[in-house]
Amino acid sequence: MKTSFQIFLLGTPGCGKSEIYRRIHERLVKEGLAEDVTRIDDFPKLHSCFVADDQAEERGEQRKYSRKTEDGGWLVTNPEVWDELLRRVDSDLREMRRERKVIFVEFARPDMVRSIRENFSEEILRSSFLLYIFCPFDICWERNVRRHEAALAAGTDDHLVSREEMESTYASDDHSELHRLGLPFLVVDNHLDGTELLGYEIEKVMAMLRKLTEGD
Repeated sequence: MKTSFQIFLLGTPGCGKSEIYRRIHERLVKEGLAEDVTRIDDFPKLHSCFVADDQAEERGEQRKYSRKTEDGGWLVTNPEVWDELLRRVDSDLREMRRERKVIFVEFARPDMVRSIRENFSEEILRSSFLLYIFCPFDICWERNVRRHEAALAAGTDDHLVSREEMESTYASDDHSELHRLGLPFLVVDNHLDGTELLGYEIEKVMAMLRKLTEGD
């Protein structure tokens, strides 16, 4: 792999993007397919908007992006923020690209086709691979709650994607339309916990990545 390459990890919060990133990262390095692997998640950028809203509210000012929910999370109230975050990610990617670098890009959107087409530059898209992680909504929600509770028990800072946000934003998506982007993509099944299913799915991904990097 001579040039920078992006792997878009797409799917509902709780689908397992972090675990899949970890496994593919290990394989890319082990097989010599990349010299440098890094990861961009748009949530820290979104979380900074939430924090700014909380601080503004404490000062008696109006919130710009979100409101707090009863379960301790946030609900986005300004839909323009979704595209703004991805444009920031695209800018970061263009600055980070270099030879033999693989950059994982994690985000969740209900309208992935439009979000990708309208917010990422051609420079980025022509060297990108889309990986959609399939996991039913209810399982994703249960995983979000478990992750949040485990973080609280460990005394670490964590975020909860509220049930209201999950139902409002992530109840369904357009992954069946990803082929319209004209980019290589795969769907990974990660709905089962405690099985070897994900191992088989990772092998499928690695086979695709080897083909995409042949001849570099």
